[in-house]
Amino acid sequence: MLRRAGGAVIWLLAAGVLHADGLAVDPREPRLASRPDLVARISATPHAYFRFVNTGFAAETCRLFQDVARDFPEVELHGDAHVEQYTVTSLGRGLSDFDDCTRGQPVIDLVRFGSSLVLAARQKGWGTHGRQVVGDFLHGYRDGLGGRHLRLDMPAVATRLRSHFKWDHDAALASAHEMIDAAPLPRDAFADGMARLEELIAFARELSPRFFQVKRIGALTMGIGSALDEKYLIVIEGMSNAPGDDLILEAKQIRDLAGNPCVRTDVGASRVLDGQRLIAYEPFAYAAVVPHGDKYFWVHDWTDDYAEASIATAIASLRDLREIAYDAGVQMGRAHPKRPDASRDKERANAVRRAVSAHENRIRRTIDEMADRTEAAWREFRQTAPGTSAAR
Repeated sequence: MLRRAGGAVIWLLAAGVLHADGLAVDPREPRLASRPDLVARISATPHAYFRFVNTGFAAETCRLFQDVARDFPEVELHGDAHVEQYTVTSLGRGLSDFDDCTRGQPVIDLVRFGSSLVLAARQKGWGTHGRQVVGDFLHGYRDGLGGRHLRLDMPAVATRLRSHFKWDHDAALASAHEMIDAAPLPRDAFADGMARLEELIAFARELSPRFFQVKRIGALTMGIGSALDEKYLIVIEGMSNAPGDDLILEAKQIRDLAGNPCVRTDVGASRVLDGQRLIAYEPFAYAAVVPHGDKYFWVHDWTDDYAEASIATAIASLRDLREIAYDAGVQMGRAHPKRPDASRDKERANAVRRAVSAHENRIRRTIDEMADRTEAAWREFRQTAPGTSAAR
């Protein structure tokens, strides 16, 4: 069984990371105090802070809609949708990172992504256009719910990011080895997980007996929202002994989502694999949920080229943000009403549309409120975080 700590929210409260209001973070908590690099990342912008507090943010969103919870049908949730989860890879584009996928109420995704858009607009100096950008997102969401064939042009920011891709597997391998060099581990550090991965994948494919042999493995500390999770980067043999076809895998600890009544907590660790299959336009070729010790991990292959829609460096214009908002809205609208077999549930889609229309003004107000509260919590964090300019 997945190791439990009384629920993610309860655990974070007990550990002192989150305060009782759900959005405040104590930078002096031991796990943060030992990671000044992470504190600096969280302190950088309100949106960076927003990325770190997803657990509390989702729980607070749930609380704010508890009186109308029955109006919203259960859907396939991304769980942590935000602007910088919109990525462009050698396979395609769209929302990625499915660590928090589960089934639950759509307001979790709608308020989360909407608040991200508002924070991104403010960071870029387009704060007066926040309502317009959220409107683009909700427009895309409704179009996605409609189930019609849509002609979706690639957002300009995605085209620009793809123009910088190297399309070079050797370069991707070199980058992976550099990351492993930062925290190398013994090759058997994830042996139980790799054995199960091979069992799950190899039986359905004609693969070399040495395909899953680990050549190198290292610990990963990258990211913001997942920075405190256990993660590994693994290079395996691949199709042949030639180093040029080595495969890169990431193994990421699956968090326990218990503690939020707006999301399903009885779907097990497979929720991550199900989520990427139902939400991603191009699911990973090698992906599985495997045990390691007393935890579960999501293992998937890395694409050779990957770029996120960084607010600071990739999003250059209001048009960029509006196009991402609409495109992600369509993807979310298509995914939410899907059945577990990936077929579209028309009745569910119509029920979601009715609920969102009935409560749109409330959803919009909550998006703005949660963006404001995130900024306030970020300012308090910077005031007390050691080493930040605000704390000096």
